[in-house]
Amino acid sequence: MTLLGTGARSVVWRPATWALGAVEARRLLRHPVYPVALSYVAAIAAAGIVRRETGPAANFGYIVAALALLLGYAPATLVAANRVAAATFRSRVREPLDSTPVDDRQRTVAVILGLVRGPVLVGLATAGLLLVVGEFTTPYPERRVDVVYQRTALEYLQLPALVLGAGLLGVAVARWLPWPGALPSTVLVVWLGTIATYQSSTTGTVADPAWFALWPVWIATDEGMLPRQPLGQEMWHLAYLLGLGLLAGVAALLRTDGPRRALWTTAAVLGAATAVAGWRQTG
Repeated sequence: MTLLGTGARSVVWRPATWALGAVEARRLLRHPVYPVALSYVAAIAAAGIVRRETGPAANFGYIVAALALLLGYAPATLVAANRVAAATFRSRVREPLDSTPVDDRQRTVAVILGLVRGPVLVGLATAGLLLVVGEFTTPYPERRVDVVYQRTALEYLQLPALVLGAGLLGVAVARWLPWPGALPSTVLVVWLGTIATYQSSTTGTVADPAWFALWPVWIATDEGMLPRQPLGQEMWHLAYLLGLGLLAGVAALLRTDGPRRALWTTAAVLGAATAVAGWRQTG
């Protein structure tokens, strides 16, 4: 927050902004896209149970929880944050919002605060769940795809970072591209880009292109979960994910009225730090 300067910090800490942030957190958590997205993962899990392809119970629960966040909750957060941010600026909802003493920048900050106080906490709770369940997994199941390699608490921070980045990207798209088709196009580009990166993967080794994916490298491969990579490399990937997400958040704020010098300075610092993290994460 220091990089944003005194004026920008005051926007974040104003009581009205915090109060609206709590409202936005509830709107995000209650968005209907979440049950729709999670039903896809639930269907996959149910199919595995019916075919009796679940493996050890703890391993199955771990994998389902991880995929629920990666394939369901994180992509849904991109959509939910986009729709909530876009709705804030639609004419039919401006009248009730105009009664709140905040400007457009404060409204955008409130959506970001709501994202942190809502979906990101869900991502953090899921990371904690995986940390606990991972201690009970069987290291040598019958099938390779059921293998679980436990991670440390620091490595699991990539999961809430992924949710944060998805939400901030959704807010940025709502502010810069408020047109029909912009959201599905963004989701498609991110999805196809992740798939293309993994298709060129060399199984998570040093200099693997998969390190540039918006995804933890160790979660999803054709052969199941990968063994642990060096902790330093994983932390650089965490910094890379956070940097990209925060850049999207700054981009959203740049679309609002108000001082921009501190925001451009923050963007430059974040861009340089993300570039360094992207380089260092490949070893």
